[in-house]
Amino acid sequence: MRLSVRTIREVLFEGTAHFFASHGFVYSAAIAFNLLLAAIPVLFLVFAAASAIIGRNELPFETLTSILRETFPYGAQVLVPILKGLFASGTTFGIAGSLMLLLASFSATDAVHTSLAVMQGTRLEKTFWRSALFHVILVLTLIVLTSAAILAPHLWAGIVYLTQGFSEGWDTAFQLLLYGIAEAFLAGIIFLAGALTYRHLSPRRVQLENALAGSLMFLLLLYLIKTGFRFYVKRFSKLNIIYGSLFSLICFIIVAYLFASAYLFCASIIGTLERKEGKEVFPGREQGAGPDGTAGGD
Repeated sequence: MRLSVRTIREVLFEGTAHFFASHGFVYSAAIAFNLLLAAIPVLFLVFAAASAIIGRNELPFETLTSILRETFPYGAQVLVPILKGLFASGTTFGIAGSLMLLLASFSATDAVHTSLAVMQGTRLEKTFWRSALFHVILVLTLIVLTSAAILAPHLWAGIVYLTQGFSEGWDTAFQLLLYGIAEAFLAGIIFLAGALTYRHLSPRRVQLENALAGSLMFLLLLYLIKTGFRFYVKRFSKLNIIYGSLFSLICFIIVAYLFASAYLFCASIIGTLERKEGKEVFPGREQGAGPDGTAGGD
């Protein structure tokens, strides 16, 4: 489908209207809430598996402690010792324990799956196994990325060591290059994850070009939100004064909500593109119907 300026304007207008009419912010809140619930089980499972891959040493727990110390002090003081003790027991993270943690964290994936159905105007079919398989793949990917993230700082330190003896200008340029590589790698992961979820986690598979376009738009919105929220917190917000030690947790909830809103907004745009291309899943569906095809109402 060739997108003219007029078509792009119509798609943006109709997608935005559908996002608000389908209560996009409500579903965004549901995703953010389930992400918060799933964060602890995923954290336990991912770091326990990463520790098993790297070996029984303090490196994974030291890395997690350093991350949480600046963002979530309670987690650094309480959660990490608990995780260390559970892993040391050797019985908690067996097959049964891993399955329970996977099940406990599945709510976030299921919330995304249901929300995508609503935003794309698609009938929500019984696709539990596809969502479950995607969730398992997601957790396995997180385990690999977490293992890499634990080892990356030490690898980074070794690379930086090679720059000793360089002039200040060359050293700064090399640091900027490493920062650019890290940012590009992170952006690539987000873009790929967005495209895969739009294409495979949706109730019906969308066209690849639409999934890629939606993921690119989501990536741009994500960086706009990140920049805007960081500017707001630094210049105007008094959240750290109001919430004290809970400041990081409040920021996590707000950022998760904003990111979920951007994600679902792009999903609404993708659904509009699919309808414009004549690939609507069930043309006879009533306007305003819910994800199960029944008529909805406000």
